[in-house]
Formats: sequence, structure tokens, C-alpha cells
Amino acid sequence: MTANLKESPERSFLDVVLERIPPVLGYLMLLFPIFGSFYFPNIVGVYLIIIFVYFFYKSFTTSIQFAIGLWKIREDSGINWDEVLEGFENPVSEITKLQKQLDLIKRASFATFNREDLKDGVDDLAVELKYSKKTRLPKFYKKILFFFEKRKSIKYLKKRIKNLKKSDHANNIKPSEIQHILILPFVTEPIDLLQSSIDKLMNQSFNTKQINIVLAAEAGIEGCYEVGLELKKRNEKYFNNIWVTNHKLEYPDAIGKSANMNYASREVYKHVKELGWDLKKTTITSCDADSKIDPQYFANVTYRFITDKNSEYKIYVGALVFYNNIWRLPFYARVKNSFSSIYNVSKLIRSDRLIPVSTYTTSFWMIKSIDFWTPWITPEDYHIFFKALFTFDKHVSAVPIYLITMSDSAEGNGHIDTIMNNYKQSRRWAWGISDNGWMLKEFFRNFFKHSLRTKYKVMHAIFDHITGPNIAILILVGGHLPGILNPTFANEVTGTMLPAITSFIVKITFIFLVAIIFLDFYLKPRPDVYPWWKRIARVLEWFIQPLVGFFLAALPGIESQTRLMFGQYMEYYVTAKKDDKGNEAKKDTRV
Repeated sequence: MTANLKESPERSFLDVVLERIPPVLGYLMLLFPIFGSFYFPNIVGVYLIIIFVYFFYKSFTTSIQFAIGLWKIREDSGINWDEVLEGFENPVSEITKLQKQLDLIKRASFATFNREDLKDGVDDLAVELKYSKKTRLPKFYKKILFFFEKRKSIKYLKKRIKNLKKSDHANNIKPSEIQHILILPFVTEPIDLLQSSIDKLMNQSFNTKQINIVLAAEAGIEGCYEVGLELKKRNEKYFNNIWVTNHKLEYPDAIGKSANMNYASREVYKHVKELGWDLKKTTITSCDADSKIDPQYFANVTYRFITDKNSEYKIYVGALVFYNNIWRLPFYARVKNSFSSIYNVSKLIRSDRLIPVSTYTTSFWMIKSIDFWTPWITPEDYHIFFKALFTFDKHVSAVPIYLITMSDSAEGNGHIDTIMNNYKQSRRWAWGISDNGWMLKEFFRNFFKHSLRTKYKVMHAIFDHITGPNIAILILVGGHLPGILNPTFANEVTGTMLPAITSFIVKITFIFLVAIIFLDFYLKPRPDVYPWWKRIARVLEWFIQPLVGFFLAALPGIESQTRLMFGQYMEYYVTAKKDDKGNEAKKDTRV
């Protein structure tokens, strides 16, 4: 027997009432312009203008944050994080070496700079400074480039020295003391797809003998555990440990990732205790079966873990993009998944609002302290974050890792299958609203104990769940709605001006869309064959974004809200995945 949200333990009438509040507010937000147009159209007009101004604000900030996110990804991808980590084994010696390099770079000038002066470490900086001299530009521009590269190098070295000094009185953990555990839950995914994800872990620049993999199988799927054993046999020599767990669905478990993560993490905890590892020096990573982690991910996370204050309370989140199979998709699915990827990169900039999604890393100590993952929850990433936040309040935060985690976009066999899989995936993402009732209960239960920061995070997450799909629909039809429903209002000055004002706002936001489209050229991997006409088509396909957003983002969100409002609870839906050869996963027979 399994559980769903309706059958969850310790569930009261109050829980039912609280979970209905967000979808009811969502429907009021959507229906107000319809009924209000008959009775107070002027108020509806002001309401719609506020909605459109907010849409302008979100478009503007998303484009700016996306540009900054891309810049930070480029910056962090260019750093040799293993070289940075080496210094933390002997901070005093490393500080001396870096200080010498800093002094040399400070004294360097365009006329006198010699790369050989920097041959002892910090070689990447030397390459950049040398490159700024050798570019095919006029001398004046080369001097400017050299000046900015020099400033960048000085800033980088000062930051490294500062963190090395801080490490002696912060966490006082050496990189060699860290153990990373990665849980890879899987169900019906092709073995080659799972192997390709493990290959990315095998290629980590960080010492793979400090990386431990948990292949979390589902006992209810025929042959699933055997796939785990086969993968262990193939790959165990490359890692410190590979453990295979076999989760059996039992009450109160709900079908989905969270129940498997709960079981796997509890099983692994037994191994960790036997090995005598310090939980505060052990991280645990939740990873989707198709996630391809950047080769420097664990080196970067290790750096942040040993330098961040109170890192045992942090949850580290990379830039999740759905570009593994982006060029296999039809154009409409490409637009939908491109926009999701852009949004994921942009939100890294606002760490005050950042919530982990899909693949994230935190300390095993915190996961153990909050009693692991909750087995009857569907949105496991949102829930684990707020579970930690309600337990440890202001200490908990999500920390951006500016490295890319590649994931698969939803696809299918043919257009109908692809559309349905993308629709169901968006509906599952929107089902995060089902956690809002629990969040409200915890929010008010200890209202005066929670910090202002915690209150802000909770309210903002609920606000996003309520407004997300509804604003998209109002933007699509809202500006003309009062005039269509109320012809008398359409003939008034306000009624005449409203469509013009809202249309003007939308036209301005089109500028931000164009900026995002061209910035996305730097994020997407290039296809093997890329003729000029495909580059033009790639831009033109974005013109269907409003329709794609409506049918593959807004409507699934409305369905999730409607289901929750009427108590029609959803089971976890496993997104259909294919390996690089196009082999599709078997159907999950439990759903």
C-alpha cells in the first residue's frame, strides 16, 4: 500500500483548508477581471495595469539576471578549482605563494609584463594577461584589455588570500577530509543513460576516491535492482564506494523521488556510521538519473563547503539546464525547455529567493538532523529546503554554484507524445503548490520564532506558485478583456486607453525577449551540423513562445491548482527519457 497527499500521516481538517487557500487565491486572481468587468471595470483596468507592470518588471529582471548568471558561469568555469583547493591543505604556504604572485601582478605593466614571472602557479592568470597583449587589436585597445585583465587578476588573488586566511578560523576543514555521497534514484531509465550520468561523475576533476555513489533502485520495477548491480560492477573501481539500495513501496511512501531518497539516505547512513565519517564533513547530493554534472562541480562545492560560514546549513544549487537532448526536440518543445533553462540560470542571482531544484548538495549532518526526506511528498526539492528552513531558520540558505548541470528535456515518439510529456512535466513542476498548505501551517505555528528572512522566503514561494500560471493567462488575454465583456466601458476613455497601455508594455518587454534569445546562444551547446538557415530559424521559432507558454506552462499550472482545490491528488510522474541512441525508458507500471 502507498500513500498520497490525501492519505499522508498526521493530516487534519486544518491541513485540507490551508492547502486549498493558494489555488483559491489563484482562481480569484484569474476570475476577478471577468466578473469585475461587469460591475467595476475601472478597478479591473487598474488591476490589469498592475499585472502588466509586474510582467514588465519580471521580464526586465529575468533578462538582467540571466546575463549576470551567464557571466558568472563563464567566470567560474574558467577557474581551476582543484588548484584552488590544493592551497587549503597548507594555507600558510599557499598564502605566501599567492601574495608573491599578487605583488608581481600589481607591479606588471603592459610594456614590462613577462609571463615567465608567473610560471610558479596562477598560470591561468598569466595566460589571460599574455592573451590581452597578443590579440589582433590596436595597441590602445590592447592596453585597455590588459588593464581590465590585471584588475580581474588582482581581485581574484585577493579573494583567494582572504578565503585562505578565513579558513583557519571558519570551518577548519581540509579538502582531503571531505566525503561526497551522491544518490542517483532511477526507475525505468535505459542503462546507457544512467551510465552516461556516471561517466560525468567519473570525469570529475575532484578526487573520485572521495566520491561515493548510491544507485537507488525501485523494488517494484522488474529488473531495476539488477541494473543497479550491473552499474556497480562496471564502475566501482573508479569511486570510493558504490552502494545499491532497493526501495520497496510501503505505507506511508508515495510513488516518487522523495520516498526513494528517504530510504536510500537512511540505508547509506548505516554505512557512514560503520565507516566513522564525520557527518559535518560529509555531503549528500540529490541527483536526477539524467543529470550530467559539470566536471568541476564537486571541486567547486568542496571549496564553498570549506570556506562558507556555517556550511553545514547550506544547500548548494547548480545551473540546471535542459539541453542534453535539445537538438532532438521539435521547435515548440525546444522553446519551452529553453525558457525553463533561462529561468533556472537567472534565478541563481537572487540567492534570497533561491530554492533548490532537482540536483543539489547539502551536509549529511543537516539531512540527518531533519530526519531525512519526507516519503509521502511529491515536490521533494522544495520540501527538503523548507523542512530545513523551518527547523534551523535563518541559518539555512540556498547557495548558487555557477556551473552547469545538464539535464534532459521531456521528449516522446512523435509530436503528440512529446507535447503530452512536456505538459505532464510542467504539471508535475506546478504541483509544488501542494506543499503550500504545509508551509502555511508551519509558518503560522511558529510565526513569532521565525526570522523576517524566513517569512519572506515562505511568502515569496507561495506567491510564485499562485501567480505563475495565472499571470501568463492574464497577459495573453487581459488587456482587451474588460472592453469585450463590457461594451459600455469600451467606449469610455479608460476603456479605450487600457488595450493601448497594456499593448505598449508588452511591446517593450519584447526587447528583453530578444536580448534573452541572443544570450541563449552562449548557453546552448552547438549542434554538430549548424547551417546558416538554422541559425535564423532558431531565432524565428521564439515567436511561438506565447502559445507554448500558454499550452505547455500556464495550462498545466492551472490544472495543478484545480486538482488541489478539488482534492484530485496526483501521483509522481516520471518524465520519459531516452539515451543518446534514442532508446526510451520502459513505462513505470506503478503509476
